[in-house]
Amino acid sequence: MACRPPCPCGWSCFCMVFFLGLLLAEAVHGAGRSEPAARSTPSLVPAEARVLRRIAVRLGVSSWDFTAGTGPCDQGDSGVHCDCSFSNGTICHVTEIFLKGQNFSGELPPDFADLPNLLQLDLSRSLFHGGVPDQWARMKLQGLSLMGNRLSGPFPMVLTRITTLTNLSIESNEFYGPTPPEIGHLIRIEKLILSTNEFTGPLPTALSLFSNITDLRISSTNFSGRMPDFWGKLKRLEKLQIEGSLLEGPLPSSLSELTNLSDLRISDLRGSGSSFPDLSRMTSMNKLVLRNCSISGSIPPYIGTWTTLKHLDLSFNKLSGEIPPSFASMGAVDYMDISFNNFTTGSSGPSQCLQGSVNLVESYSAEANSLNSIQPCLKRNFPCVASNGQYHSSLHINCGDKEATINGTKYEADTTPKGASLLYVSPGLNWAFSSTGNFMDDNINDDDYIATSASTLVVPNSDLYTKARLSPLSLTYYGLCMLSGSYTVNLHFAEIVFTNDSTYYSLGKRRFNVFIQGRMVLEDFDIEQSAGAAAKPVIKTFQTYVTNHTLEIQFYWAGRGTTGIPYRGSYGPLISAISAVEPPKAGSSKKRSSRASIALIIGIPIVAIFAALIVGIYCIIKKQRKSSMHKELRALDLQIGSFTLRQIKAATRNFDAANKIGEGGFGSVYKGLLSDGTIIAVKQLSSRSKQGNREFVNEIGMISALQHPNLVKLYGCCTEGNQLSLVYEYMENNCLARALFVEQYRLRMDWGTRHKICLGIARGLAYLHEDSAIRIVHRDIKASNILLDKDLNAKISDFGLAKLNEDDHTHISTKVAGTIGYMAPEYAMRGYLTDKADVYSFGVVVLEIACVLHERGTLLELVDPDLGSNYSTEEALLMLNVALLCTTAAPTLRPKMSKVVSLLEGSTPLQTLLSDLSLAANSLSSSGVRRNFWQNPSESQSLTAQASCSDTNESSTIDIDGILRPLNTGSSLWSVVSELLSIFYFVSEKITNWTLILHLIAVNYQLQLGDELIPIKIFASTWNVGGKSPRGLNLDEWLHSSPPADIYVLGFQEIVPLNAGNVLGTEDNLPAKKSVSLVSLSGGH
Repeated sequence: MACRPPCPCGWSCFCMVFFLGLLLAEAVHGAGRSEPAARSTPSLVPAEARVLRRIAVRLGVSSWDFTAGTGPCDQGDSGVHCDCSFSNGTICHVTEIFLKGQNFSGELPPDFADLPNLLQLDLSRSLFHGGVPDQWARMKLQGLSLMGNRLSGPFPMVLTRITTLTNLSIESNEFYGPTPPEIGHLIRIEKLILSTNEFTGPLPTALSLFSNITDLRISSTNFSGRMPDFWGKLKRLEKLQIEGSLLEGPLPSSLSELTNLSDLRISDLRGSGSSFPDLSRMTSMNKLVLRNCSISGSIPPYIGTWTTLKHLDLSFNKLSGEIPPSFASMGAVDYMDISFNNFTTGSSGPSQCLQGSVNLVESYSAEANSLNSIQPCLKRNFPCVASNGQYHSSLHINCGDKEATINGTKYEADTTPKGASLLYVSPGLNWAFSSTGNFMDDNINDDDYIATSASTLVVPNSDLYTKARLSPLSLTYYGLCMLSGSYTVNLHFAEIVFTNDSTYYSLGKRRFNVFIQGRMVLEDFDIEQSAGAAAKPVIKTFQTYVTNHTLEIQFYWAGRGTTGIPYRGSYGPLISAISAVEPPKAGSSKKRSSRASIALIIGIPIVAIFAALIVGIYCIIKKQRKSSMHKELRALDLQIGSFTLRQIKAATRNFDAANKIGEGGFGSVYKGLLSDGTIIAVKQLSSRSKQGNREFVNEIGMISALQHPNLVKLYGCCTEGNQLSLVYEYMENNCLARALFVEQYRLRMDWGTRHKICLGIARGLAYLHEDSAIRIVHRDIKASNILLDKDLNAKISDFGLAKLNEDDHTHISTKVAGTIGYMAPEYAMRGYLTDKADVYSFGVVVLEIACVLHERGTLLELVDPDLGSNYSTEEALLMLNVALLCTTAAPTLRPKMSKVVSLLEGSTPLQTLLSDLSLAANSLSSSGVRRNFWQNPSESQSLTAQASCSDTNESSTIDIDGILRPLNTGSSLWSVVSELLSIFYFVSEKITNWTLILHLIAVNYQLQLGDELIPIKIFASTWNVGGKSPRGLNLDEWLHSSPPADIYVLGFQEIVPLNAGNVLGTEDNLPAKKSVSLVSLSGGH
């Protein structure tokens, strides 16, 4: 054995030292790794944390905690989700933000665009208003939901630039106009929901480019035109909903190519009918709704073989033949509605109205009525089956609630259990109701068909409004065994599902149609809008006639209104109570009066009779004028309420000056509060007013016959004593003039709101001119006669000066009624009155709305600084072009208001103005202007807060003899015109490839002649700077680069002398005051 070398520690020591060395190395290496481990806690990028802080401040979010390194990321229900996988798990980026149902208000924060990794953003069910920020265009979102807000304006073009979107929902907002073709840029879209907006025009063909789309919903819109036939290109489509639009049939054949469909809903198509579409390959169908599409023919038997079908609605069509035998084995169906069709009986046809969950009420044709095997409920007339055979002359139902006695009248209980398919006959066999429809999409198995108010209603007769009967689709009440004759039908409504508070519950819209005896009496009826608020009663009164002993009142949901606010589901018709009574018979009244007269003669002493006669004669003489007016009022047969003077005084606190809100041409206007909580506006007619009683009678006679969302509603009148008053709905935002021109009340209105106001005025005027029963020319359209409700919807007021035109002829008025500055020239100068006078005034109002240019304003008020850059140049030019069309000199060149509506809605493209303007220029010849133009008053009156909505101009007849001469561009008056034109130089900085047209410029100023100020006016008919941009030119160079073709001055011939070389002999006396009356501009961007 060899000896080991000598070692102080031996081998054992060496091994121990080596082992300790390894441990030390491992410890050192582990310590080296411990430092990165300490830094591995992820943290949010500081820049994104700052963005979230800004968003929290804007939205008022106080729950986000920024003390942790990751900020509010994934903190409980913060709604902020982050991805912390960046840089080996050390860096977090915000990727998802879900803030739905938070009731946020204000405008959408642009700050979301500063989160570069944000993929999902949900801001649904809040109270955001305005538009979508332009900054969002740089976002890389995949999913965006803005559903259930108050966003408005045309389709947000910024969304078409977020090409990464796969899911987009802007449902239940206030967007309007056509859908731009640029929507086709969203080539990755898989889910698109545009429902419940005011989109117009045809369905964009760009939808056919969405090859990846699986879910498309465009219900409750104003899309119009024929149903397109491009559906076969959307092969992946699984859900298609087109309910409640203005589209026309027939159903396109390309629907048969959508073999992946499981949810198809199309309803309420207009136009011609169609046969049943071929759906045989859609074997995965779960919900099929083809309601009110004018489908004729028989039901295909293959539908009865679908094992996945849960919901089938083929109601309100023209289907005929027998019900397929295969329907008898459809055990998987939860709900089926084939009511209101024209089936005939057969061996396989059901013999009852309700077979399980199938509704067949009124589903059989008239030919089937003769068959004894058909139950009465299937027929289209209901025989009287009362055991006592007694007929009734009245009907009172407290819909959805227990029995109630109101003013001595008993309203029968209607507490029938709920049910999707229900036919109920009252115990007395004197009335019945049929309910059809299923509350789809609410994910609630136990639907409630009776609504209960969430709060205690403090209103008169509250027992009628605490509960109401609901239906998701159709609700029909039948008055049975009714006596034949005339009836007055009162329908009681109160919206008790939606609220008035500052939550998204207040955004719900319920719209439905009402039919009485098969005649539509209300279309797109909105209870809350009609009543002025939620939880507020409103009664609608109608006259009808019963001939077959059955009174039929139907409430039908035509697919309009919200289906996602406050929750996902159906918000169909709602009714609180129904009453129908025979009107009083004149004969019975006379008999009672005769008997009372005989008793009076016999029972009262002769002396008392003579005394009564004397008093009677005295009263007749005293009230002779009042009696005449009462006869006129009774002759009008008005459908409005009557208020006592006591009620009016109590509501206005005896016409307290603190409640005075305006001064109209008839007299003062006061705010009032009725005992039931209704806020009203009372127009107190002054006994000193020029219009007098005749105009009062005319006004209420006309207004009571006019019903339109954009006309101020008349509640009633008071004619007690010498008091003449009208009671209107109260408009929370007063009038447009105050909103635009009074500093302390001026409203900051975005472009979408301004467009909505213009469109509302146009729709109201179109109704007056073309759609009302009598043709109405308002004659005094101006900003102070446009009232604004709480949502800034425009409503036209003051029909007291309206002129009835019952034929298509024009009217020559000997007395011009209106406001100078708004009046059409042909009306102001010659009393030549047509509806085109209103069109002209509308054009002036549009300019005021767009530019905040009051007729007595200054030059610098032309451009509204409040808008800044928050508007589209194209939209601004569209509105101004519409105003230009409306203010064309020649009345025949002005469009009809229905044309204006289509232009503003975008359903009709704006036609070129060149030909119209050339014709208009011709009308501005020397003799033309003498015939057609007027002169403004010399004094400039300021608009005060106290009288902001007052009529500051009395009606007057203007008779001037104007003369014209060309304006020398070298004269001192040219400086006035130059000042006017300089404002366009400023505006044009942002416009290229443009054409500036100054049309009907009217510069008012006063010329000093001795001690007298003489008002005159400058007219520039047309100045066209074609193809040139002032960019790079100074103002003088620009103005003189292409001098105006013809500028004229109009003055008094007998006062203002003319010299050969000058326009005015005293032109060196510059005007003391000047203002702009009307400016119109057009151009292209």
